[in-house]
Amino acid sequence: MSFKNIYFILVRPQLGENIGASARALKNFNLSKLRIVNPRCEWPNQKAIATSVGAKNILQSSKIFNSLNKSVGDLDLIFVTTSRIRKVNKKIISICDLNDKIKNNQKIGIIFGPEASGLSNDELNCADYLVKIPTNKKFSSLNLSHSVIVICFQLFVFFSK
Repeated sequence: MSFKNIYFILVRPQLGENIGASARALKNFNLSKLRIVNPRCEWPNQKAIATSVGAKNILQSSKIFNSLNKSVGDLDLIFVTTSRIRKVNKKIISICDLNDKIKNNQKIGIIFGPEASGLSNDELNCADYLVKIPTNKKFSSLNLSHSVIVICFQLFVFFSK
């Protein structure tokens, strides 16, 4: 599996700092494909650039989309991260099982929702799988960039073997 086939998709991110920290997380783990759907902050964003530190190139090569459907239209397999389990007709997997679902040469999308509210049920429906990161059941909501780095780490460890 090539890291070049993995796309991280941020949907309606609110803070430039989280976009920049997400870009930095990708670069930390040798990933580079970032897509942004309807950023709520002004784009391009100076705070994103400052927070990205050495990953400015990932921000510069990121693609901006005006809809989630357009951002995933060319992908073969789509994962959505969520901290809330909802009644949608999708298979829920742990981050630990993420690697088992990925086949060689597939273009993979991993979607992250906005900081304040997460993704809507309609947005979850574009996914093949919902990915849950195990956390404290009483406080399960992770910061956007923290969710990104946990997923990056999981993929990096698995595919670097």
